[in-house]
Amino acid sequence: MDEDWTLADRYRIGGPIGSGGMGQVWTAHDLQLDREVAVKLMNQPALPIGTPETEELLAAAAADRERFLREVRTTARLELPGVPAVYDVGVDPEKNQLFLVLQLIHGSTLADLISSYDAAEPAPVSWCAAVAAQAAATLADVHRVDIVHRDIKPSNMMVHTDGQVKILDFGVALLQGARALPKLTQLGATVGTPPYMSREQALGNPVGPPSDIYGLGCVLYEMLTGRVPFIQTSSRSYRDHHVNSEPPSLRAARLDVPAEIDQLFQAMLAKLPADRPSATAVYETLLPLAQAVEGGIDDRDPRRPFLRPLAPRRPRRQPPASQVAPMTVDEAVDIIERVSELTEDDQVHAAIALLDEAVARPTGQPVIDLELKIRLGTFLSLAEESTRAAAVLDEVLLQLDGDERAPELRYQAGASHAAIGNFDIAVRYLTSALTDAGADDTFRRDASYQLGLLLPLVGRTADGIRVLGSLRPQLVSEFGADSVHVASLDRRIARLERPE
Repeated sequence: MDEDWTLADRYRIGGPIGSGGMGQVWTAHDLQLDREVAVKLMNQPALPIGTPETEELLAAAAADRERFLREVRTTARLELPGVPAVYDVGVDPEKNQLFLVLQLIHGSTLADLISSYDAAEPAPVSWCAAVAAQAAATLADVHRVDIVHRDIKPSNMMVHTDGQVKILDFGVALLQGARALPKLTQLGATVGTPPYMSREQALGNPVGPPSDIYGLGCVLYEMLTGRVPFIQTSSRSYRDHHVNSEPPSLRAARLDVPAEIDQLFQAMLAKLPADRPSATAVYETLLPLAQAVEGGIDDRDPRRPFLRPLAPRRPRRQPPASQVAPMTVDEAVDIIERVSELTEDDQVHAAIALLDEAVARPTGQPVIDLELKIRLGTFLSLAEESTRAAAVLDEVLLQLDGDERAPELRYQAGASHAAIGNFDIAVRYLTSALTDAGADDTFRRDASYQLGLLLPLVGRTADGIRVLGSLRPQLVSEFGADSVHVASLDRRIARLERPE
């Protein structure tokens, strides 16, 4: 890094403060607003010239760039006290390097704070409960918009000097997107950090909000005991423990841990995702313990904010239909045109806001009202707001009759239901989409792959292996027998043929 380098003629870069996801993070001074900020610079790999690998590396760099931009959009729209605020994004004209400007968090990582305690003076139970409760409150809001962090661990959490806990680095969350099902090109890629990975992550299976709860449970155990729940040895890997070992007893490791925390921890590390509590339930259980403070605390203490300002936000209620004025046909047409313009500028969430308003004010013209719902469902699916997308697409598909877009909408509905754990419904939608689909090889390939992943989750492993196996000739023809796509598909099939 150049000495006294000024990024984009505005941000004077200081020293490095960490790295994560796809970039390095530096302190910087915003010359325009006269404030300290954090700047995340996207990694720029050196690309060899004139070699067979150049094209593949260029494609990988372009994919990283797109994931970086998705991280920016997702982090920017969260607007939560537990996530660093996004101030700016751009490209440095001199280095052609993407950058993200964030709120600078003054404080310590949870990893450093944990290491400051020892067996002779462990972290207070109420302190640990306060940190975990704040993190749970943030995750409750994050999960509500179908974002899964996927890498909850102490080094990705900071305690601000005002006592607020911040969750960092949503770049890993976006490596696969918030979808429960990985894409074909992401087969074989395991996201997360081994000591904190859920059973489904360790197995390479679809993940959702329960995976973050599992990671937070591991963090809670580490705060209270100074070590992670499972220890890797020459004979037992982290993966083996997460898949097969029952969680240890917190009370056996530390006698002053209340029974309710031990019971909560056991539930957070349940092997089946459906058996784990929600983030809101974790918050509610820990809240009384976080407030049980004896003696004075300073401003940096994570117990300080617990007058209950950090409770998960309640969903906003829509006004009754009787209070909403109907929209004219001209207004509906205007919104459709504006949505198209926003789409060209990649402003998906602005488009969703317009469509939300339009759908809430039906014109009374069935064709137009249905078209608006179709677009809303499609954009919600594109933005990976799967809970809402599934509900809208369910309604749309009940009204759709003979539309050529039906297979694609069923595919979107199937992917959305899979993302929120409705695997039986997802299988029905994807099966129907393939039945009615045309000859588009790419659509059939992707839909078949998603269906092949889902079938074992509803007890039809043999059917899943058959569907995935049927894709191999197409992948060999399309990408080559030695491609990563074929190798990853073979690994996925082998894993299904060798159940844990």
